[in-house]
Amino acid sequence: MEYNNFLSRKEKEIGQKSYIKYTFINGLSYSFLAETIIYLMALNFGASNMQLGYISSAVYLTGIVVFFVPILFPNTRIIKLFFIAWLLRGGITIFYGLTPFLPNRISVYVIIVVYTLYCLFRNIAYPLNHVIQSCITKPTNRGDYTSLIIIILYSSMMLSRFISFSALTFFKSNELLGILSLLLLGFILNTFASFAIIKVPIRESIPKRSLREAFFTFRLYLKQKQTFLIILLYCGGMSLFVLFNFSIPFLKKEVNINSNIIFIYTMINFLGVIFASRTARPFLDRFGSKPLLIPVNLIIIIISIVWSISKPTTNPILFFVLGIISMYFIGMIRLLLDRLIINSIPEGDRIGFTSSLAVVFSFISLIIGILGGFLADLPTVLSLELNNEYSLSFLLMAFLATFNFIISFFIGEKGCLTAFEFLLTLISPKNRKTIHNLDKLNRTSDKVKKQLILVELESDDTMLATEEIQKRLKLSNLKDKEMVIRSLFSYPRYELLDEIIEEAQDKLSWWRQSAIFALGAYDDERSKTVLRKIFKEKYPYVKSIAAKSLARVNDFSFHREIIDMLKLKNLDVRTYINLIIAISLIENNGNYWSSIFLLIKEKASFRFQQTLINIGCTRLNFTPPIDEFFYDLNIDIESGFNTILEELYDIKVTDKELAELHCYLSEKNYYKIWSWSSKRCREFKLLEPFEPLRLEIIHFRKRDISPTMAIASLYFTIQLENQHRIQQSEHHISGRRDF
Repeated sequence: MEYNNFLSRKEKEIGQKSYIKYTFINGLSYSFLAETIIYLMALNFGASNMQLGYISSAVYLTGIVVFFVPILFPNTRIIKLFFIAWLLRGGITIFYGLTPFLPNRISVYVIIVVYTLYCLFRNIAYPLNHVIQSCITKPTNRGDYTSLIIIILYSSMMLSRFISFSALTFFKSNELLGILSLLLLGFILNTFASFAIIKVPIRESIPKRSLREAFFTFRLYLKQKQTFLIILLYCGGMSLFVLFNFSIPFLKKEVNINSNIIFIYTMINFLGVIFASRTARPFLDRFGSKPLLIPVNLIIIIISIVWSISKPTTNPILFFVLGIISMYFIGMIRLLLDRLIINSIPEGDRIGFTSSLAVVFSFISLIIGILGGFLADLPTVLSLELNNEYSLSFLLMAFLATFNFIISFFIGEKGCLTAFEFLLTLISPKNRKTIHNLDKLNRTSDKVKKQLILVELESDDTMLATEEIQKRLKLSNLKDKEMVIRSLFSYPRYELLDEIIEEAQDKLSWWRQSAIFALGAYDDERSKTVLRKIFKEKYPYVKSIAAKSLARVNDFSFHREIIDMLKLKNLDVRTYINLIIAISLIENNGNYWSSIFLLIKEKASFRFQQTLINIGCTRLNFTPPIDEFFYDLNIDIESGFNTILEELYDIKVTDKELAELHCYLSEKNYYKIWSWSSKRCREFKLLEPFEPLRLEIIHFRKRDISPTMAIASLYFTIQLENQHRIQQSEHHISGRRDF
């Protein structure tokens, strides 16, 4: 392998854009120079079914020429060879212009010879498409890019079919003149496509190889079981196109549909391929080709049987519907096989592999095409009464799909699901929604939309979401990875515990603190061991996060050390808060209030005080939450107190007491408000975990009381008196039961 053949990111981007441009123009030119238009021209001159079968398979049969490419064009750059071959394939079509001046029988043979040469020049280069796509894409996005190429290709072919329909409608009185005009347009567009492909920056050249070496490589690939099965499956799958092409003479000869309408039929069929490509896009790079190949081939068997039993007298609209359904699944087969082949191409022998593939396919397509034509003639020869002349040809398509169905079970594809696992995944509405979200996530470049999708994935408990989050743990994007790691606390995924531990142990990781925080959701001996080790480190803030996480997983082994840390001066505010959260989880009897009030005495910030009080009240499940009153207080002090004073009616406060409190408020004497609360709390006793808070209120000694502490004292009084009433009621009920 020559490493200087690899492309830079910029070169790959240029290559992808140039290849897309080539694909669009080539899709137009190909439709004007091959397949349907050639069938119609041959039918104009009275071609037989055997001849039509050959025309159907000629594009694949001539692929055998690829075997001789390394011998005939050694050391030639792939793109240069592609460019020359494409110019020649367009140039040879000029000779179609001779057909109007020759007898019908001779004209058919001229069409066959010119079309064979066209296909020959095409196949010198066409199999290299797989090589080019493998060079300009990464393995992680090949399925997506292949799907995009299919959409662009068939969209351009649809446009060309519409142009063909319009042209043949315009030249209705002289159909042959319309066909020749379209061939000329195809020649011009083919030239443009040639100049588009040469701009793809591929440096790779055709390796020099003798006929003996080429044959040895060919035999080697056929001897390798997996490679042989993939080649066989590709040939069988692509040969479905050869047999499905018999639907055109069936509609033309049996159903008597006009040539211009035939183009509408093929145009609609291409819609099926585009829909298939869009349907398969979210699945390809995530699940692989194999799980889809099995059910799709099974459906094609059923569709083929429907074609074989169809009668020409059936409403033509139903054939159009059947056509689009057929091309939906056959087009999906092509997409799946293209991706499978591109991923199977060995880096060191791209040309050898594609040559072997083309050789096998050329023979199989010839056999399938001629056999399909022979089976179409057989009912007439044997005077068999079948539903339609092409019944046996369509039954052959069913047999071929059955063959592909069986082979699909035996191919190996790295990282793919089994067909059963894939179906189980697809059956679940939750999985389908996840797949849709993952597809949107991979496509959108809008940061806001991406964040919204990630938020939705956080709460998604499917294995698909877990796998995506696991991938995103490998990201280096600061914001996205931070979000993903923190989500693993809110929505624990034990499958990813090892990844979180790895991040938490890396002292130089930007996301270490978030990973230590996330470990607090995993009550597992592995996480506890790591957290204990981290708590023994020197940096207080990191120790405090570890302490909080240890408390959350019910490991209280560092209880004393946490209390000692809280007594240290000048710690970071976040460190104090983490330690308070930890101690509130450990001391579930309520004793943590002593630590909270100790810090309140030392720190004058009302924001800090509100945070500490909020933590303590949350642990006691007080309702309504105190932050609602703090919110009103922070907007306006008077309105904040008015809100809490209204709540006092619940604890039977007299009008005189309310008047006193309003007086204290107007004087901004917050110490008096605290004293009033302290006095009320002396009148009763409580059980744990509420009693420690009551005692702290009574023994709190500080002259400089802030509005935050004053409103907190009123809130505490209301909550504790309500608890006293509840405990008395419970005690009374318990006493009656004992009695």
